[in-house]
Amino acid sequence: MNKFMVVATFHPNVEWDDITALVAQEQVAAKLLQDEGLLTALRISVARDKVFLEVTAEDRAGAETLVHRLPLAKWWDLEVYQLAPPVL
Repeated sequence: MNKFMVVATFHPNVEWDDITALVAQEQVAAKLLQDEGLLTALRISVARDKVFLEVTAEDRAGAETLVHRLPLAKWWDLEVYQLAPPVL
């Protein structure tokens, strides 16, 4: 398995009322992914309309598929970066 950083940017036409209506579902879905060991970090930048997700997957396509298990992903454009292990 590989680590990926997924930078998710909200589509410009998304209404915040629509987003907040799905927050509870998003939290449940994120917890399930965390419990499976697939989502290892999640950070939100409201000021930049971005979500940063560290995920574990076989490949880039798997990372994108995993992120699309989150309800809010329907409003995101994704950039996926494979992470290299730190050099010590």
